[in-house]
Amino acid sequence: MFAIVEIYGKQYKVAKGDTLLVDSKIDIAVGKTLKFDNVKAISDKDTNIFNPKELDSFKVSAKVLEHKKANKVTIIKKKRRKGYQRKNGHRQDLTMLEIQSITGTKVKAAAKTTKAAAPKKKPAAKKKVADKKK
Repeated sequence: MFAIVEIYGKQYKVAKGDTLLVDSKIDIAVGKTLKFDNVKAISDKDTNIFNPKELDSFKVSAKVLEHKKANKVTIIKKKRRKGYQRKNGHRQDLTMLEIQSITGTKVKAAAKTTKAAAPKKKPAAKKKVADKKK
């Protein structure tokens, strides 16, 4: 079973036991668990759920493994012949999560409504008009 979850504005495909690197620092201590209730889709062996009313009951719980920073990205600005140069850098905060469970009440598959097949009517036979000679 896997789920598509929105975490801080981005959607991730997660399954139980996956580790996930989120592009923002979550203000929760390492070792604590948190739940995400913004589930966009659920897929199991033979069922796929996309209906928002059915997805309200599903939650994804994750454990915070560590907080760290990404590699530095260097930004350089320069305008020729003007003496303008700027050098700047940025390191994005990251949070490593481990998906512990995907919980929710499974919705029974909607029974297929079968319409009783109406007997087919045969098209009316065209009447042939014989040519009359006088």
